Amino acid sequence: MIKSFAELEKSVQSLKPVKMVVVSAGDEKVLNGLKIALQKGVIFEPILVGDARQIEKMLREMGENVENYNIEDTASDEESARKAIKIIKEGKAHILAKGNLKTEHFLRAILDKENGIKKYSLLSNLTLFELNSYHKFIGISDIAIIPSPGLKEKIEIIKNTYPLWSALGIPKPKVAVLAAVEVVNPAMQATIDAACLAKMSERKQMGHFIIDGPLSYDTAMDPESAEGKGLDDSPVAGDPDLLLVPDLETGNILGKSLKINGRAKSGALVFGADVPIMINSRSDSAERRYYSTLLARITLGNEPLY
Repeated sequence: MIKSFAELEKSVQSLKPVKMVVVSAGDEKVLNGLKIALQKGVIFEPILVGDARQIEKMLREMGENVENYNIEDTASDEESARKAIKIIKEGKAHILAKGNLKTEHFLRAILDKENGIKKYSLLSNLTLFELNSYHKFIGISDIAIIPSPGLKEKIEIIKNTYPLWSALGIPKPKVAVLAAVEVVNPAMQATIDAACLAKMSERKQMGHFIIDGPLSYDTAMDPESAEGKGLDDSPVAGDPDLLLVPDLETGNILGKSLKINGRAKSGALVFGADVPIMINSRSDSAERRYYSTLLARITLGNEPLY
């Protein structure tokens, strides 16, 4: 089992480098993340779509050889997104990455009914964190795309993540379905959905996933809290691989608190398309973008449970 980004990097460096296309690549953090991935041998000849003059100027200021990059000149973010999708569909790149543009423009091109690259019924995000206070990676989903998932969407969000767990050497990923309390309350839909997902897992309706819920954050992440609340017999409490949040707002706040106050390392992916998609926040550092590249490369070629 791969439990840290250092271990992940070592595993990825044993694989062949692949090509990546970046939408609206004219951003220092974006380009520095690519520079790291190039130096580490994770990717080769990345395709940078955007304002060619700006991108070339930034690369030279970074001391980079422009000849190591393929630059596609475009006049707008919307055009950049459409061009990158075309490159993916033509098989000229294996990973799609979001650069310095709004998520809505990026996703619109991916979801285009005629020219997009959506492969499965739902696109969803997962952010993977490495915390000093936890013994392995912990994922949170969805914190970027699905605002208020119902039970049907939550099932698909979970299943979408399987390629990552498989690639990390986790054949039976554990999912904690989060809520404010650990008991089913008819007035709290999150607890009802959690109980349904736990029962579906128990009856082998969720493939290889082991799911329990509802679980509060403390009982999910801390064995002592779980034991104190009588949940020490839970197959998930204290040892989850994935936290399924009740809505995007909860996940987004939790994820950012881990990044900023928990000093967590992290990388993020979008699942459900023809290729792994990196959808880092525009504020994300070069390091976080590099970690996302590692996740995309290790996941490449793995399929969800459908």
